[in-house]
Amino acid sequence: MKRIWRRSVLSGLLAALALGLAPVPAHAAVPSGPATFGVRPATAQAPDNRPNFSYSATPGAVVKDYVAVSNVSNDPLGLKLYANDAFNTPEGGFDLLAQGKASVDVGTWAKLDLAEVRIPGRTTTIVPFTVTIPANATPGDHVGGIVAALVTEATNADGQRVAVEQRVGARIYLRVSGDLVPKLSIDELTADYDGTFFGTGDTTVSYTVRNVGNVRLGGKQKVTVETPWGSGTDAPNLPDLPELLPGNSFRVTTVVPGVLPAGWLDGLVRIDPVPAPGPQPQAEVAEASVTIVAVPWLVLLILLLVVALVLFLLWRRRRRRRAATTTEPDPLPEVEHATV
Repeated sequence: MKRIWRRSVLSGLLAALALGLAPVPAHAAVPSGPATFGVRPATAQAPDNRPNFSYSATPGAVVKDYVAVSNVSNDPLGLKLYANDAFNTPEGGFDLLAQGKASVDVGTWAKLDLAEVRIPGRTTTIVPFTVTIPANATPGDHVGGIVAALVTEATNADGQRVAVEQRVGARIYLRVSGDLVPKLSIDELTADYDGTFFGTGDTTVSYTVRNVGNVRLGGKQKVTVETPWGSGTDAPNLPDLPELLPGNSFRVTTVVPGVLPAGWLDGLVRIDPVPAPGPQPQAEVAEASVTIVAVPWLVLLILLLVVALVLFLLWRRRRRRRAATTTEPDPLPEVEHATV
């Protein structure tokens, strides 16, 4: 039974969007020579210099625009065109839903005039599309993209014929007017101390950052582990938080080295939000903390030895006192003298 395997690769985001190039794997069944294609914003006549599709609109508005689909190959290509919602990958990257996965946001609002195009070699085709914002659209950022996909056949490692889908996309950033709420939250904060018997140890801090507002946000992160007396050690080389789309999250794990086992430690996480381009309210700093048990084994051992020594000395002193009491002679009896 022939199995169908689909592999979707989203590229052309930022740098590739400007170039609009997507090489097809060498093992794919394509016309002679490598197939290279791309999509980018355009006017009705030709591609333009916009890095992406970016709009501000009110609920109920209709936006009309154009996408340029370019075939840089020598042979003609048949490409599928569609729009889909965007999301953040577990690594924090930008991606679009694969074809066949239902969109619920801007991916359903954007409609292309053509679902498929056949483009001669070394040619660009301009395709109109319309974005219709629902009257009940919520305020804030709605993000998706327009995809051009080439479907070819190849042979997998088992010798079976499979379908391979190669995709490139152009991002759509749509901001619907209304109350903008830029807000990040820090959830599921955990910390674990791993120390040696002598000296300092490492503290592993993990947490999830969620965009619980309605606009895109990045952030500058700081993780500190503090001792009870106030000294702190920061996580080194902590990268900035990737830009999170509304409703998306990103899991962070970092190690804070060289922390003294002070009994109780405080793991502190602070994120200063970084807004996307464009006017919007100032976002509040997100902070969270967790308490970590870091047993100072060396200090504890020394303390136990001291206590044991004190108890031993007290025991020996009492024993000597008892021995001295039992070896003392009985006092002589008193003699009564009679008077004549």
